Amino acid sequence: MEMILSRRLVATALFVCLITDAVLAVQNTRVSGDERTRSKEALASGTVGRNRFIQEETLVFPGLLKKAALEEGNPLATYAALLELEPQYLKSKIFAGIYPEVRSNFEEFLGVPLAGIRAMSLPAFRRKTPSVETPIPPLYQPENALKVIQREAAKTRLVVMGEEHHLPQTRSLYESLLRILWRQGYRYLAAETFTDEVMKPNFKWPDYQSGYYLRDPVFAAAVRVAKNMGYKLISYDTNERGPSGDASFRDRTQAENIKARTFDLDPRAKVFVIAGRGHASEETANDGWTPMASVLKRLTGIDPLTLYAPTMSQRLTAAEEDPLYRFATAHGLVREPTIFVNRHERRLLGSGSFDAYIFWPRIKVSDGREDWMVRTLGRKPTQIPRQLLSGQGLRLVQAFIEGEPASAIPVDQVFIVSPNDRILLMLPPGRFWLRTIDRNSNVSANSYLTIH
Repeated sequence: MEMILSRRLVATALFVCLITDAVLAVQNTRVSGDERTRSKEALASGTVGRNRFIQEETLVFPGLLKKAALEEGNPLATYAALLELEPQYLKSKIFAGIYPEVRSNFEEFLGVPLAGIRAMSLPAFRRKTPSVETPIPPLYQPENALKVIQREAAKTRLVVMGEEHHLPQTRSLYESLLRILWRQGYRYLAAETFTDEVMKPNFKWPDYQSGYYLRDPVFAAAVRVAKNMGYKLISYDTNERGPSGDASFRDRTQAENIKARTFDLDPRAKVFVIAGRGHASEETANDGWTPMASVLKRLTGIDPLTLYAPTMSQRLTAAEEDPLYRFATAHGLVREPTIFVNRHERRLLGSGSFDAYIFWPRIKVSDGREDWMVRTLGRKPTQIPRQLLSGQGLRLVQAFIEGEPASAIPVDQVFIVSPNDRILLMLPPGRFWLRTIDRNSNVSANSYLTIH
C-alpha cells in the first residue's frame, strides 16, 4: 500500500515539478498591459474563444507572478497577486489543478500556521478512504528519531530521506541531523530541490535562484548550517525529458548524477540525500518504476538508510491520517520526532520501500506560530520590534542574517495586518536585520536584533 500511495503522489509531484522547472527556466516572463489590451481586442473581434484566450494570454504560471519582485526578496508581491487572480486561475483549464499547490507553497514559505496540513487535504494528497486506528506492531518501542538515525547511519555511507514538500515540520530535523552526520564523516549534502547555483564557488547563501523549496526559511537555514560546516552541496535533479513512457527516466538520471558527483570522485564518500517523497524508496515498484534511491543502491552497491517523513504526520482530520499514526499519537507515544524500533529483531518500523518512518508530534499553534519551531528546531520566540508593526494592510516582516542581502531567503518571516497583531518571530542565536515590506515592495521600517 505504501508504494502504491507513494507512486500516486510521485506522479502528481512529478507533474508539478516538471511544470515548475520548465516555467521557472523562462526568463523575464510578465503579465503586461499590452497583453491584456491584445486580449480585449481579440475578444471584441471574435478571433479567438474567450476562455482559451484569457487563459493562455493573460495568465502565466502562478509561481511566476511578480517574478522580479520575488527574486529581489519580496514573496508577498507574488502571494498577493496569487490571491488577486485566484478566480481566473481556478477557472483556467491549464492552471486550475496546479494553482492550489502553488498558493499552498507560498503560504508555507510565508509562515502561515498549518498551511502545509491544509495542503495535504488537496485531492492529490488526501487519503481516499477513511482510516481506522491500528496498533503499533508488537515489540516496537518509540525512540528519539535522531538517536536512531545516528546509530543506523554509522552502518552505511548513504542516508536518503524522503521529505514532504508541503510540510516544513518534516525539515525541522535537518540542522541537527547534519551535525550528527558530520561527526560520522558525512561530507556531501545532495538535495532534489537544489539548482546548479549551489555548486558554484561563489555561492554564499540561499536565494530565490537556489531551489524552489529552499524558499522555505527552515530548509534554507539548514543549507546555511551545511555550508558553514563544510558540506559539499550537490544538485542532482534534471530538467531533461526522457523517452515517452519511461517513467523512471528522471529517477535514473538523478541517481546517476549523485553517483557521478560524489562516489565517482570520492570512492569513500559519505552522502546525505534529501529527496521528495517516494523518490527515496529503495525498492522497485510493482509496475516497474525504479525510484532514485533504488537505482543509487544498485549503482553504488551501498545499502542506504532510507527514512520516510510524509506519512506519519498530522492531517486536518483524523480520518485522513495513517492508522498507525492515529494510534501512536492517541496513546502518547509521539512526544518528539520518533522512530519505532524492535530491539529483539533489530528492525525499524518502516515499509517494504523504506527502512523507517519518522513519526511527527501533533502541532500546537501559539501566537501564530507552530510549536515544533521551538521544540524541535530550537528557535527562540521573539517579539517583533514595535516600529515594524506600524501601518495598516497586509505586510511582511522579514528577519535576515546580518550581512546577507534582501534577496537572500530570510531566517524567518510572518504576515502582519495591524499594529495590534500578536505574532512572534522564531529566531536562532545570532545577529539579524529586520524589515517590514508591503506587496509593492515599499519598506516601511527597519530594525536590528541580537538573539543570544
